[in-house]
Amino acid sequence: MASNSTSAEFLAGESMMYHNFTLTVATFFFGGYSVLILLSTRMMLRRGLKTRSLRILFSVGLFMYIISVAFWTYSLAYVVGIVQAYIDPQNDQWTRFASETSHLVTFFNAIVLVNFVLSDGIVCWRSWVISRRDYPKLIVVPVVFWAFTILSTTALIIMRIPDHFDKAIQDSKHFVTAIDVLQLQNMTTSLLSNISATGLIGATAWRHRRALRANVQSHLKRSRVNQAMILLIESGVLYCLTGVLGTVSQLIDLPFGTLNDIILSANIQFAGAYAPALLLLISNHQSEDSDTEYLGTLPISMAVDPGRRNGTLAAPHTRTGNQQRSRLGQLSTLQFAVSVSVSRSAMSVGTDSTRSSPTRDSWGVEGVEDEEVGAELEKKGMSV
Repeated sequence: MASNSTSAEFLAGESMMYHNFTLTVATFFFGGYSVLILLSTRMMLRRGLKTRSLRILFSVGLFMYIISVAFWTYSLAYVVGIVQAYIDPQNDQWTRFASETSHLVTFFNAIVLVNFVLSDGIVCWRSWVISRRDYPKLIVVPVVFWAFTILSTTALIIMRIPDHFDKAIQDSKHFVTAIDVLQLQNMTTSLLSNISATGLIGATAWRHRRALRANVQSHLKRSRVNQAMILLIESGVLYCLTGVLGTVSQLIDLPFGTLNDIILSANIQFAGAYAPALLLLISNHQSEDSDTEYLGTLPISMAVDPGRRNGTLAAPHTRTGNQQRSRLGQLSTLQFAVSVSVSRSAMSVGTDSTRSSPTRDSWGVEGVEDEEVGAELEKKGMSV
């Protein structure tokens, strides 16, 4: 009897260490997430929520943070309850509190999946904005995977509601199997959605690599458009890696649950922090010289070979008169945002010099057309 009692106490002690470590990991990432949401909120309020896209992004970011706050608060209350019940098992108040909070574990684990759905939606949105002109059919792929993620998340939340009220359901073999399948499918489709969306962004950047190099050469160091594209790809790859880790961790069993129970607490905070972190990174590069620069239109300051398309550039030929003007009329523009109207006298023949009107990109930041193309052409004696 004494041996069995000692073994039970040892297992209970291991369980306390497990839950405390999980809470510590969640608290660490939640602290970083709180700093990011504070900085991004301050920046967005200072610049003003002037466009619908900014207002939507701001609202979604706050909603995701509220979910993370609720999850972390509940996790703290749950761990405090079970630790106090372990320390003083004769205390009926703490024992009852631990029992009541433990009933909500599975429900909260399903609710926080909403953060993954919203974060995946942001990734798909950026992929659609950047790649829809080059890959109009393939852009459907991440959206379809995202739709399956939404369906599985909704199903998990609905199934956890009766699970909370009816203990008999928890012991049903079919119910447990359905939950396991939905959880694995949720993580898998979320991962595939992010991989396909990030792949499309990378493919678009590769397809226009020569145009990006031309833009780099026309600026000191690297252009902010190029830097923003790299940030989108790198952050997308990092986000995909967390998805891979979360999916694989579901298959690794621990004495108390699976490895995903620990990693999930960190991935939830990371998923919520993805949007404000990405916004801060891109905004930092946009505001180095001027708040009007944006990830929108990238003018290509080189002549384009008529036989080549999609940013494949050729060196300008030495021509005069109408031949030069004809070649200048073929200057292309690489789009990275919603449709913008480009009007530049250097791109047309027989028109007066005008300046393009301000435009806005999908982040809602005002922008103006780059005038370095005209300056470069004037130096070469090509101005019209």
